[in-house]
Amino acid sequence: MTFPLARYRDGGDAVFFGPTGEISAGAFFSRASELAADLPDAPFVINLSESRVGFMLGFAAALIRGQTSLLPSGQGRGDWAQLTKQYPNASIIGDRPNIASQSFDLSPYLKFAESHPFYAAIPDIPADFIAAILFTSGSTGNPTAHAKSWGKLSTGAANLMVALDWTQQAHYAVVGSVSPQHMFGLETTVMLPWHAGIPVHTHKPLLPADIETALAQCTRHSWWMTTPMHLRPPLQTTTNFGNLSGIVASTLSLPVALAKAAEEKWRVPVVEMYGSTETGALASRRTALDEWWTPLRDVKLHQQINGEASQVLASGSHIDVPVQLGDDLRLNPDGRFLWLGRSADMLKIGGKRASLAALNQQITEIPGVDDGCYFVPDANINTTLHDEAQPARRLAAFFVAATLSPEQLRAALRDRIDPVFVPRYLYRVPRLPRDANGKLAHSALALLFSEQRLTKVATGNTDESGTIQLAVPMSHPALAGHFPGNPIVPGVTILAQITDHIHSQLPHIELGTLLRMRFHIPLRPDQPFMLQIAIIGDRLDIKLHQKNRQNDPNTLIASGQWACRMRPSGLDHA
Repeated sequence: MTFPLARYRDGGDAVFFGPTGEISAGAFFSRASELAADLPDAPFVINLSESRVGFMLGFAAALIRGQTSLLPSGQGRGDWAQLTKQYPNASIIGDRPNIASQSFDLSPYLKFAESHPFYAAIPDIPADFIAAILFTSGSTGNPTAHAKSWGKLSTGAANLMVALDWTQQAHYAVVGSVSPQHMFGLETTVMLPWHAGIPVHTHKPLLPADIETALAQCTRHSWWMTTPMHLRPPLQTTTNFGNLSGIVASTLSLPVALAKAAEEKWRVPVVEMYGSTETGALASRRTALDEWWTPLRDVKLHQQINGEASQVLASGSHIDVPVQLGDDLRLNPDGRFLWLGRSADMLKIGGKRASLAALNQQITEIPGVDDGCYFVPDANINTTLHDEAQPARRLAAFFVAATLSPEQLRAALRDRIDPVFVPRYLYRVPRLPRDANGKLAHSALALLFSEQRLTKVATGNTDESGTIQLAVPMSHPALAGHFPGNPIVPGVTILAQITDHIHSQLPHIELGTLLRMRFHIPLRPDQPFMLQIAIIGDRLDIKLHQKNRQNDPNTLIASGQWACRMRPSGLDHA
C-alpha cells in the first residue's frame, strides 16, 4: 500500500507563498528530485534546516530517496551530536553552511526556477516506510525515539482535515508559528498542506506585526498554526489579521479566556489540539465554547483499571500500536473526554491532589497575568511529587504581569485553589524561559528559581539589596584556640558557611571544583558579612562583603569562583 507524497493538482499550484511570491509544485518537486539524487548515500538524514522551505525540501528529497529523516528536539549541537552517535550511518543536511563537519548544504537547491517542468510523477511512498523519527527528552534526559511511518503521517493529515471541517477541495493557505521539526508543526505545517494540496508561508512569524504581514502576503484565506504563547501578544496590539479563516493552537494548555478573546477579536474559530509526539493529534475542541474534547476520526480511548491505578490507551488509524497516555482523563460514554492533568506531575499534599498543569492553567487564567507556571524546587524524578511523607513540600510559582504584585496574585489564587497549593515562593519575572514551542524544561525553571532566590527577598535574613547576611558566631568550634585574644575566622570555615547556604537555599545547584578563592581581609567572629552569588554559565561568582559601621559595600572579605551545574531532573512542564 502506498500514499502520494503530496496532492497538488497541477504544476502551477503553489506549495509556498511569502515575501518573494509563490513557489509552484512544478518548481518545488523538480528541485526535490534533483536533491534526492545528490544526497549522501545513507539510510538516515538528520535534517537541521532552519527555514521551512529548507526543511520541507530536505524532507521531500529524503522520502524520494528512501531515507528516514531524524528530527532532534532542538537545533543545538547537544541535540543532534548525540544522534550521530546513536546513528553513525546518518548524514547531516541543512540550509546553513558548515553547520557541522561533513554536513550536506541544501542552500544551493533553494533557488527555484519556474521554468522547471512539473515533476509529474510525484511519487507514491510505501505506507510502512519509516518517514521520520522524532525525539523527545525522555524521563532521564536522553533522547527517546518515536518512529512515524508514512502511512500513519498521511492518515493523520486526513484526520486533521476532517477535524477542521476542510473538504478535499479546500482553498486555504497555512501560516505557521511552530517549527516543522516537532510533531505539531510537522502535522500542521508540512503534512496537512501536502495532503490538502495547499501552500504554506515560507517563514515562521512570531511577532504580531510579522504574523499580520504573512497573512497579508497570501491572496487566500489562511489558517494560523500556533501556540497559546504566541497567541497572546497579538491580542494586546491593534494588528489586523485579514484573510484569517481559523486558528489551531497546541503544545500547552489554552486558557479559556484567551480563546474567547481571540475569537471575539478576529471572528474566527480557535481550535485547540490535544496529542503528543508518541501519538500525533488525538482530539480537538473549540475551547471558547466547550470544555470537552472530541477525538479525531477513528481515534478510540480505552481506560484500563488495575486496582487503584488506571491508565488510558489511545488507538486509531494513524497510530501504529496502542499508546498509553501520560494524562488523567475523564471519559464520557459518547467518546468525548475531559483532561484532568498529567499523571506524572500530580501533587499530593495534605491528602489533596492537583496536577501541576492544572495549577499552571489557574495562574494563566487570572486577569492581568500574561504567563505563569508552578515549580517544585525539591522535585526528584517521579518520587517527591508522589511522596505523602513530605506534606510540607515547598511550592514555587513564576508569573509575568505588568501590574499585579505577588501579594495580589497570591490572593487571587486563594480564591481559586485549595490553600495547600498556594505557592510558598511567588516571583514576578520579565518572562518565562520557554523554548521555541512554548515548553518549559525543568532545568530551565530550576535555574530561574535559583537566580530568584539569589536576588529576591524570600526567606531568611536578607538586606535590602537582596544579598544574604551571615555571621560566624564566637561559639563556633573552629574558633577555639584559633589566635587566642585576637581570633579570626579560618578560611575553611567561611567556605563551609557558603556551601551550607548553597545546599540549603539552592538545592538545584550542584557544586563542583573550587576554581579560585582569594581572602582580602580577615573576618572576625560575630561580624556580619554579606554573601553575593551570581550564576554565570557553569560557574558561581562569589563575593563576601564586610558590613562595617559605614556599611561600605566595596570592602571585600573574599571573592572567588566555583564550578557548578544544575542537578538533573526528568520533569518537564508543558
